[in-house]
Amino acid sequence: MGSAAGAAAGVVAGVAAGVVAGVTMKYTYDKYIHEQQVHKKLKSIPLKVFKRGPFPVTVKSVYPDRQTFSHNLKSPIWIEFDAPIDSSTVTKDTVIVKSSVSDEPVEGFLDAGNRILMFRPYGKYPVENGGAKVSITLIGTDTGSGAITDTKGVLLDGDKDGKAGGDFEYKFSIMR
Repeated sequence: MGSAAGAAAGVVAGVAAGVVAGVTMKYTYDKYIHEQQVHKKLKSIPLKVFKRGPFPVTVKSVYPDRQTFSHNLKSPIWIEFDAPIDSSTVTKDTVIVKSSVSDEPVEGFLDAGNRILMFRPYGKYPVENGGAKVSITLIGTDTGSGAITDTKGVLLDGDKDGKAGGDFEYKFSIMR
């Protein structure tokens, strides 16, 4: 009887192995067919859906903020960008600072790093009657005098419309 029991055990083991192999083959075949169908569907989707152009750099924050009145008539202006900028594009033609009491731009020292721009006036901001509005404009639209760009040459998105180009303007009050 020992050989009959061994033969039966062998048959059961063989059937079990066959079932496992069959299930494995069926799973592999189904997975292959599914992947082929997905691959065909992906080929039918235009690539332009996945391709996004570079996101233009925008202004992240400005100091002094609009809620803070600066009492320092030589207050620096700090601007932080959300991506690295090309500091060589930061010039007196692309950064214009004015006081509400003068038509002439305020002269000052410009310093631009990777993501930070700083403007410090050489003298005091022009004020009258104890105060003024100071505005800083960052040129993001190249009209011949240049424009601020990121490190890849993409123009500043100054108006934050998601497209490269557009000037950024910011105003704050200064009091004597």
